[in-house]
Amino acid sequence: MTTMIFTFVLIAGNLLKEVLSLVVSGNVSIWIVFKSLFLLIPWVMAFALPISFLMSGLMVFGRFSADQEYTAARSAGINLISLAMPVILLSVAMSGLCAWFNLQISPSSRVAYKRIFEDQMKNLASFIPEGRYVDFGDQFVIYVSQVRGEDLSNIRLYQFEKGRKRLDAFAESGKLIHNPETDSIRLRLNNSRVLTQIGETDVFFKENFGMGDSNEKESLDSVSAESSEPDERSVAADWLPLYLAEYETEDIPLNLARFHESVDISDMTLKQMIEGMRAAEAQGLDVRPYLKYIHHQTAFSFACISFILVAIPLGLKTQRRETNISLALALIVLLVYYAFFILGDALVENTNQELYPWILYWIPNLLFQGVGLYLLWRANRGIG
Repeated sequence: MTTMIFTFVLIAGNLLKEVLSLVVSGNVSIWIVFKSLFLLIPWVMAFALPISFLMSGLMVFGRFSADQEYTAARSAGINLISLAMPVILLSVAMSGLCAWFNLQISPSSRVAYKRIFEDQMKNLASFIPEGRYVDFGDQFVIYVSQVRGEDLSNIRLYQFEKGRKRLDAFAESGKLIHNPETDSIRLRLNNSRVLTQIGETDVFFKENFGMGDSNEKESLDSVSAESSEPDERSVAADWLPLYLAEYETEDIPLNLARFHESVDISDMTLKQMIEGMRAAEAQGLDVRPYLKYIHHQTAFSFACISFILVAIPLGLKTQRRETNISLALALIVLLVYYAFFILGDALVENTNQELYPWILYWIPNLLFQGVGLYLLWRANRGIG
């Protein structure tokens, strides 16, 4: 019952957010709405199943203890581990089902769902879709975490020349400028860090700032400031780091025909993410976006086990029949659990890869399962 309720709530929220305005404007039919509803079910089930396990575990074992059934079972010589084992085994099976949803079924359904509204939501976001690498011809590769109209966030720009990487730029934010006459775009990057090959420095300054000699380049201090401690790997690879308050790229030709077949990294299956990561690694691109979602989706699949191990001892401890108590406890547990995933999403792409920031996705599972097993052990021995 809790699975059905949470599935309905999550689907309704997404439909209201993404579909209602199109329905009111008459841009989509009722058939499209029902088809979207069907395609959203696998995606929301990956969230609804763990939340349902937590909520139902708190309710069932809270009532089990409040009605003195747990005391009766203990008096009959039945320990807590024997009582909880069927539920724990069911959570393991549901975690396997969540992994299947997260890594295979949900991404495919989500892609089909997005394709339905592709024609209805034509805007600048279709030029640079968020959350995936976009290849513009043989010269440019762009990655943007978030697109809001013309405003972009967390931008990575690579420029190639004759198959060799010439420019590697990162910016916290930027703006997309579209020129429909030439069918091209420009990126205006704010607070950007630009790595350009030292051998290409003269060309870079001449193209972007109209400067050709070293004396003129020294006057660029008002626009950029070199790092006092440049990255040793960059220097070793003959890369010059520049920190620019604003940097605008040259015209980048559009090729929208290939976008329709591409898929956001967040909407890729496990096989697609592994293949994409290998391809990006072969080109010398940043593979953290792929590692982020591989670890995120895999770690989140274990939520059912983590939640039920915590829910059983908490439910027995509260000894309450009321649903509102269980709901309050569930909200607290969910806030703590998802805080690590939110922190991981914020840090993974902006942190040194050698620090393995995706470990943040696994901390809540290790923490909840460790605490849950400890509380079960104490409850089984009648401690606390």
